Amino acid sequence: MALLHYFLLSFLTISSELGLALHSQDLLSLLSFKASVDPLNSLLDTWEGSNPCSGLWVGVKCYQGRVVSIFLDDASLVGSATPLFGLSQIRVLSLRRNALSGSLPHLTNLTNPRLRHLFLSHNQLDGTLNISLPSLLSLRIEHNDFSGRLEGLHLPSVADFNVSVNRLAGEISGGLSKFPSSAFHGNPTLCGSPLPSCSKISHLSNATNTSSPSPAPIIVSTCSSRSSSKLGITTLLSIGIGDIVVIAMALAIVIGMYTWFQRRFSMPPNATTGARGLELDHGFVEEKEMGRRLVCFEGGEDLRLDSLLKASAEVLGKGMSGSTYKAVLEDGIMVAVKRLSAVQFPSHSKAFNQRMHLIGRLRHSHVVSLRAYCNAHEEKLLVYDYMPNGSLYSLLQSNRGRNLDWRSRKQILMGVAHGLNFIHTFPARPPLVHANIKPSNILIDEQGNACITECSIMCFAANFHQSLLLPHASTLFPERRNSAATSTWHGYRAPELTVGKGKVTQESDVYSFGMVLLEVVTDKEIDDGECEGEMMGMVKIGMMCTAECPDERPKMSRVLSMMGEFL
Repeated sequence: MALLHYFLLSFLTISSELGLALHSQDLLSLLSFKASVDPLNSLLDTWEGSNPCSGLWVGVKCYQGRVVSIFLDDASLVGSATPLFGLSQIRVLSLRRNALSGSLPHLTNLTNPRLRHLFLSHNQLDGTLNISLPSLLSLRIEHNDFSGRLEGLHLPSVADFNVSVNRLAGEISGGLSKFPSSAFHGNPTLCGSPLPSCSKISHLSNATNTSSPSPAPIIVSTCSSRSSSKLGITTLLSIGIGDIVVIAMALAIVIGMYTWFQRRFSMPPNATTGARGLELDHGFVEEKEMGRRLVCFEGGEDLRLDSLLKASAEVLGKGMSGSTYKAVLEDGIMVAVKRLSAVQFPSHSKAFNQRMHLIGRLRHSHVVSLRAYCNAHEEKLLVYDYMPNGSLYSLLQSNRGRNLDWRSRKQILMGVAHGLNFIHTFPARPPLVHANIKPSNILIDEQGNACITECSIMCFAANFHQSLLLPHASTLFPERRNSAATSTWHGYRAPELTVGKGKVTQESDVYSFGMVLLEVVTDKEIDDGECEGEMMGMVKIGMMCTAECPDERPKMSRVLSMMGEFL
């Protein structure tokens, strides 16, 4: 019996020491990576201490004390990613849209047996590819500088694959030929199905090299054209001047006829008033008739502007678009009132009124109902249903959110997906977009369901594109007001909106949803092995939604379908 106790104690001691050794190996790999990409400690300043699984290390997710996922997209990282492949239990590695350089090590089942998803697109990585991972499901390395042939890739299970825009060469063979040509484009010397055959590429190349054009005919052609150049120029000038005269006369006639018809058949003043009254009956209010009127929708017929302005109010939050209050009316009814910023929404536009009338018709269990609005010069208010459980952002930041189980997280994500899909498929021209999907615009109702609020509001913000350069609070990509890297963490905004004057689209909404999904999924350490497969599936959906190219992102109807398959 004593011998049995001795062996049991020895086994526990060895197991404990082995666990500490493996934990130290993960810590060493992470600190080595940080030293390479952030020597000034300005980007990964939360990577401190001896426990990367504490929940404080940004972008790091653990399972049973081992690092299993790294999410550091758009983090302005410069250096080598090689140390991260020392994480033997890593399952998801996402480092998209950074400036990482260097080559990848040889990846095999001996080095990374659990790796399922590898996302390294839009970096400066180079070298050849040697990856033999039967369990790898996703490999996205487009827009890098990889070279060599594809024979070093042995990926029998891969379902999401893209190596476009590199310097790869040779023939596409094996199971990789099942992927579309878009997965390989931008590699000029790559050939084979689904690209043109290698024999055809070789033939065209040889033909080009052996039939170089002679300069003599070009010289003769140029010289022979000189004799007629003067005549050609004179003729062209005459024709051009004649055309301009004819067009000018036609325009003068059209303008004259239009002016005559306007004066002859213009509506009298009383006719204009009648048309305006008809428009009012249909719910659209002209600016001159608007005044301080509160336009009410279904469920808000009893609301009055004076009552709202006199109601006791509690500040719920402040943002770039304005401030939100909980208002308690005289009859005890509670509503949420959004007072729009006069700086962001200075104009008194009819387009805004028309959009609010459209939003006021949205009725869905996962969309917060707009009950009324006021679009006066001195006051711009939106009145919504009041949600007592706050926002997803406040939930994730609280201790209650840290203890949120996987079932509740799935329920929230499915609710957001249903709500956004309803908005995107609502019959409207042009199609509706939300334009500002983020955790603070996702509210939680009494049953714990997610409801989207503030639909389409930011479409009318005066400085919308300037706001894209401001940080957006996130637990996946935390707000860093005192960090030099603040302006590089774009939070939930799609990359096409952070440069130039990109227009918000349903595709940019999908990107924002993908960022929210990844944040909710990776916010908590996995404590249930049975949900690991579901989590990996959700991560894959999040990566598809946050693809660099808008055309590669799935529609929300497809996202819902995939979520149903995984869950």
